[in-house]
Order: sequence, then C-alpha cells, then structure tokens
Amino acid sequence: MKKIILVVEDERLTRTIIAATLKQYGMHCVEAENGQDALALLSTQHFDLILTDLRMPVMNGVELIKTVREREKTAGDAPMPIVVLSAEKGEMVDAALQLGVCGYFIKSASVEELIPLLQQLLAD
Repeated sequence: MKKIILVVEDERLTRTIIAATLKQYGMHCVEAENGQDALALLSTQHFDLILTDLRMPVMNGVELIKTVREREKTAGDAPMPIVVLSAEKGEMVDAALQLGVCGYFIKSASVEELIPLLQQLLAD
C-alpha cells in the first residue's frame, strides 16, 4: 500500500517538484498551501507523514506542528512523523525540533537526498 504524505508548502513550484519526486518512489502526496489548510486535511483523512515548510502565510510550520502535537496528546495518538523543510537552520528549525519533529531538510538540496529519511520513517 502506498504511503500518503502531506506536503505543506506555500510555493506551488516547490510542492510540485516534491510531489513528483516522491511519486517516483511510490509515495502518494496530498498538497496544502499553509498550516491552516493542512489542519483541515488532517481532520478528514489519514496521512503517514507530514513534510512541512516553516515560513508560510496564514499559519506557519511551527504553529502547525504545535497544533498537531496537541491534537495527538488530546486523542492519545502516537506522534506522526513530521519532517521540516527550511531554507536555513535557525530559530524556527530549533523550535520545530523541540516539538518533536523527526528531522529537517534544507530546501536548496536535491529532493532525492530526502528519500532515505522518508523511507526510514515510513518503514517504522
């Protein structure tokens, strides 16, 4: 069964590139433009992993991660794997790591470099 990844990124071209690359590795992607849209999708369907940008309009990635973790605690659910996309390592990445994300990926790198981490997280 294909793993379903929620890709949260405000730049359409970046979302398209990520989704196309992950599809080549047998992963299905659902795309959201910001954290608020992602939360709406999370309320209606199951995802195996979230791949999220940090700097987005409406609701940024740190707010999204915090809300997801709060929902999981309230529901008694195990934490979903979350990987952060970032242009650089900084305060937002540090905040995300403190919220229990599985890692971060610098956007300037090739998406293929992200595949081993995602495959490992989805295999668990």
